[in-house]
Amino acid sequence: MTHAKKKVIKQKAKTNKKKITQQKTKKDKKYTRSNLVIGLTGPFGSGCGEMRQVLESLGFRPFKFSDDIRVELRKTKKLIDKGKKDWRKVLQDRGNKRREKDRAYWIKKVIERIDATNVGDGNIVIDGFRNFQEVQEIRKVYPRFFLVAICADKDKRWKRVLNDYKGRYNEFERDDRRDRNEDIDWGQSVQKCVDDADYVYYNNEHLVVIQQGSEAPNSTKIRRTLDKQAKDFVPLMQGIDGCRGPNHEEVQMAAAYAQSNSSTCRKRHVGAVITISRDGQELPISMGFNENPPGIPTCLEEGACYKDENMEAKLSALKNIYCPLCGKKQKALKKPWICQCGTSFQQWLYRHRNMELCPAIHAEERAISSLGDRSAKEGVLYVTTFPCFQCARLILDIGITKVVFVEAYPVAETARFLIENGVKVEPFSGFTARSFFTVFPKVS
Repeated sequence: MTHAKKKVIKQKAKTNKKKITQQKTKKDKKYTRSNLVIGLTGPFGSGCGEMRQVLESLGFRPFKFSDDIRVELRKTKKLIDKGKKDWRKVLQDRGNKRREKDRAYWIKKVIERIDATNVGDGNIVIDGFRNFQEVQEIRKVYPRFFLVAICADKDKRWKRVLNDYKGRYNEFERDDRRDRNEDIDWGQSVQKCVDDADYVYYNNEHLVVIQQGSEAPNSTKIRRTLDKQAKDFVPLMQGIDGCRGPNHEEVQMAAAYAQSNSSTCRKRHVGAVITISRDGQELPISMGFNENPPGIPTCLEEGACYKDENMEAKLSALKNIYCPLCGKKQKALKKPWICQCGTSFQQWLYRHRNMELCPAIHAEERAISSLGDRSAKEGVLYVTTFPCFQCARLILDIGITKVVFVEAYPVAETARFLIENGVKVEPFSGFTARSFFTVFPKVS
């Protein structure tokens, strides 16, 4: 073997060793990141952008999913400015297209930017989690990741984004339905993200100013409100000593979340707790979770959801139906039942997702039926979702006077029915069971 050949082999071995070392370092780095990372999710118009700015003012390095999407759209010359027709749909479509081939695509892009920015061990805030799989991917990379959900009522959100849509409510409605849950792994699934949040805040203050005779969001007041909230959860996430302990609502809601773990529903696990006040204390007297009655096979055992199978069979049978938004004729529908304009026929025709055909007993129903002869009059119901209309009737029947819920998209008709009949409807704000014992460690 010539000296030159030996030199080439030696150089190749050295290069391969370097590559292996780099790969090992990269792999180790992936699972040993010590940064405190806060992710933001929630229905658009709730205030995630403002919360990102608040956290930036507290020293967090900001990143947004939409920045990477916009960069790609500019390269393809498909980016549409905010306010133009279908501007949000263009962003949604691009996000979905990349995720369909690689569920972690956008997470990888954000992490690449984080590494390029040389954040070190500094705090990070990532705005724009709209897909449940992306939340699971980021949790693998950053052990100190907390997902914060910012929510608000639909009518409040519409007032905040009205100018972004130039008053086109139908377009807002379409994008909002799509954002909530597209029922495809690579699609928008904000509701699932909120369900998986570590901390929830309902940014529902009607903070507006009058400009040229019409209402507009008062950004200064909204930001001040969010700043106060951030100063509540950030120190606890940082593990700073001397912070507050859990409030009574966080304790009761944690119990409701614990109940939800007993559910085997393929779609959503729900838990409920009923409490009464006695001698200045709030005492739980009944609990429940959503599940089929005893003896009826669950959808997990059956391998399919009965109400979904029924709904999909009906959708597949539809012929020559027109889209309610763009008017385009569909000769036949197929999964995922979405028009080219982005309108979901499933959400349009089955707004409540065929729930009347679900065989499961709801968590609220089970908690109420488990009361036996105990009275829940003037009690409080804590539930990890918003009650359906059927459960609302039972809530009124047993005399509950307050409902505390976690829900990104509460049903307005049900809320109105409860409020008009004397029940206080209160969205939950605080730490969920996912991070309860992390931020409130048990002290011996």
